[in-house]
Amino acid sequence: MTSRDAIRDVYTQVRAPEWAAPNLDGLLDVLRDLSWLPEGPVVLDVPADDRVRSVLRQAVDETAAGARPVVLREV
Repeated sequence: MTSRDAIRDVYTQVRAPEWAAPNLDGLLDVLRDLSWLPEGPVVLDVPADDRVRSVLRQAVDETAAGARPVVLREV
């Protein structure tokens, strides 16, 4: 699985909008927003790509106090 594939997988999980860029910066932007989802934890299955995992961990830290905290589920 490439990083781009892993990002697309995360985008599918969060039903990302069409403006979501398929790169690591775009992924972090999407995970910081998530305004199109209902409030509450956003549980994500973590893809096997180390660079994407790093961005997901950053999103966990940055969204922890927000209305839609990102939570990771290792698969």
